[in-house]
Amino acid sequence: MHIVHVELSGKGVLMSLGVLAFVLAVLALVWLVFSPAVAIGIGVGLVLLVRGLIKLFSPAQ
Repeated sequence: MHIVHVELSGKGVLMSLGVLAFVLAVLALVWLVFSPAVAIGIGVGLVLLVRGLIKLFSPAQ
């Protein structure tokens, strides 16, 4: 089994929190402008995309 070691600096954590806040703000804006169904659909699509990318780049078990 391979072990993947990832180190995050304080700046990396801050950047990831900033990206998360930006995505949530965009989804809130879509919720207000279009409809909740569209925002929920985009949110579910993003979650599936991120899970797929994590599965793609994680080592095989």
